[in-house]
Amino acid sequence: MPRFCYTFELLPGTIEQYEQEHAEIWPGVVAAMRRAGVTEFSLFRRDHTVTAYGECTEPIDATFAALDADPENVRWSGHIRSLMHDPLDENGELLFAQEIWRMP
Repeated sequence: MPRFCYTFELLPGTIEQYEQEHAEIWPGVVAAMRRAGVTEFSLFRRDHTVTAYGECTEPIDATFAALDADPENVRWSGHIRSLMHDPLDENGELLFAQEIWRMP
């Protein structure tokens, strides 16, 4: 099963709001993730750095293409990204982390 991980930085003073937004996540966002094939997704925070980890049934690029095409996910992304530094690289891609080890 494909796994993915990416990181981003929250803007100063937004930690509480960011966590509150996820305590009341929009149901349509979770449904969009499931439709795109995401089976597991977690967020971890250390200070202003957030690490996202997930698993999906489809290739990662296909999963994120489906999310990028989903109107509810696009709306959520626009909303939640107002609380963070730009999470995309110069090519418009999330800052994915390379997996270097997995417990056998």
